[in-house]
Amino acid sequence: MSSFRLVGIVVGLMFVLHSVVSAAKPFNFTQCAIDVNRTFTNGFNSSFLVDSSGSFTNDWNDAWGITYSACITLCGSGWEAFDWYFFSTSVSSWVLPWLALTAQLPYETKDSTTNLLSVLLAVGSPMLITYSLCLTVLNSRWINIRFRALYDRNEEVLGKQVKAMEAARVFLRESQHIPLGISGDRSIIAQLVVSPENRAWWYSLRKEVLKSKREWTYSLLAQVIWVSVAVISAILDFFDATVDNNTMGIGVAINSLWIRMIPVTLGFVWVGTQRSSRTIRDALMAAEALVSEEDASGVYQPLRRVTKRMIGFRDRTGDERISTRSDLENSMRWRHERPSPRTLYGVSIAGFEMEPGPIFNYARVWSHLYTTRIIIDAFETLNARLEARHPVHTKEIGWNYDVTRWKDNLQGSPEEMEAYIYPPNHRWPSQDTHCMIWHCLLSTFVGMILLWGTTGAAILTAYNTPVIGLGCESGAYLLYGIMATLSWALLVLSAYLSHQYNLRIEPTDSQQAPTKEEASDVELHSLLSRQTTAVSSSDLGPSPGLPAPSLPTALVLPLIPLTRCLGLLLGALNAIWLLLISILQFTNVYNNCWCEASVLGLGSKAWVILWATDDQIVAAAWNSWIFAVVMSSVAVMGAGFFFRRCEGGGGLCEGVMVGRE
Repeated sequence: MSSFRLVGIVVGLMFVLHSVVSAAKPFNFTQCAIDVNRTFTNGFNSSFLVDSSGSFTNDWNDAWGITYSACITLCGSGWEAFDWYFFSTSVSSWVLPWLALTAQLPYETKDSTTNLLSVLLAVGSPMLITYSLCLTVLNSRWINIRFRALYDRNEEVLGKQVKAMEAARVFLRESQHIPLGISGDRSIIAQLVVSPENRAWWYSLRKEVLKSKREWTYSLLAQVIWVSVAVISAILDFFDATVDNNTMGIGVAINSLWIRMIPVTLGFVWVGTQRSSRTIRDALMAAEALVSEEDASGVYQPLRRVTKRMIGFRDRTGDERISTRSDLENSMRWRHERPSPRTLYGVSIAGFEMEPGPIFNYARVWSHLYTTRIIIDAFETLNARLEARHPVHTKEIGWNYDVTRWKDNLQGSPEEMEAYIYPPNHRWPSQDTHCMIWHCLLSTFVGMILLWGTTGAAILTAYNTPVIGLGCESGAYLLYGIMATLSWALLVLSAYLSHQYNLRIEPTDSQQAPTKEEASDVELHSLLSRQTTAVSSSDLGPSPGLPAPSLPTALVLPLIPLTRCLGLLLGALNAIWLLLISILQFTNVYNNCWCEASVLGLGSKAWVILWATDDQIVAAAWNSWIFAVVMSSVAVMGAGFFFRRCEGGGGLCEGVMVGRE
């Protein structure tokens, strides 16, 4: 649906441009050259002639063109007439295939409006979607490595939990596109990890998640082949002996701006995304009936709820306030979840952290990593307990060494299982800052390479094609690259500031969450009422019962929604700008004195080509064209190789994925 809206925007731009350029004063370079030749023949001052370097010449045989001022005087200030047939056939051949490929970008947001925002950010800020993809790839690899260590360790103690661990790994990898949190108190997580009967819950979760995983489709394959053929055709046409300015616009320059969509689209298919934003929630709901706990008689019974709720994990999409006592208890018990994503003038401080969708993975990378660490920490504790031959139950019968009765060692009440995984001296896992920083830096590097490797190739192609200098085409490409980078920087900065603010208003390691016994009904009621009042009045004071933000935090707080809104605005405008400059290539608008003379870069030294042959232009720009093609090809293939190879659990990126172990 979002790609159709994008096509609608393009169609609207086409009709607007048609109306504008058709109303302009017609201009013809061929006729201009004839008029200049007539003027020179009649003995007019020849100081307006320039050679291939833009230097003045009196030799007609050495002349390539005339000065910009002479072009305005002798030829006029309009542009060449609009050719609808050339325009329509060119756009359908070189622009529409890329627009069609946008339908294969990962969306999976909560509604069509956010889907449109997602595609605008993907087109207008390609570094952002590349950054999110890289973080998803690197975090998936980190998860694979950590769980591989869990498998190996569990194999040494019979390996009865390996399949459950594998199911947990799959779930945590596939749920990166939603704001995942922990649901229920610590005893629930302990029972899910320890109880043999609850292995079926993990198996069901894995099965449901894999059923809704996005797979290869014929439409994706057809569209990738389509644009690949278009790219190859453009390159072959680009180096044809009869190349001209239109061929340059149709060829490498246009394709270089869009070609990064191929590795990004394929990268999300390789790393794995879901078909919609609700699949994780539905999988949790489907697995809920399989959770069991031991009753007073020692018999395991299904753990059912009066109202159907997600158990173990929860999708935090749309969590704008704490509305129930159980939610408040959860937020107190799992300190990585904020009591409330506060708002400033109606704008959420959490921002895209609470928005589902793969392009927003960059905003929740810290919270998802910490959720993953909690589960890994629980399985690590289980392995350590099994290695030490510690049974769950507190009875004095001790460890049962009968292999056929291994389940007896893991039987116990919910309280015993909680104490088994979370003893009184238990320390919560850290934020793993070193690993996260490395992931962010590496993702930034890959994003920069892909963005500027492709956009830079388009800039070099246009810049080094005579007249050499910063002109309409190269300047438009440069502006696009700068705006794409700024949009990414602002959005990432907003997410980081939101994360830091979240850390300041949450308990530290020394301020562990209270147990049920420590949090009385009076305290909970007081906290809940104060929290509800704070949210409804948009009061940005300190969270109830939590440390107040320091003065620097209060000063930085307005920057969180401000930088996010500016980043969104730049990304959306830049998407429209890319569509506009892609279409302008075929309207003949660039065929005017100002653009052809590269006035933007050359200023008073600007000049216009009138008599240089195609062979002369090719000879002057050939090396730059070769370099630009190689540059964009290396960037695209390198990024694709990175996405494909760094997603697994060993080999290429082994050292950089582990971080701080």
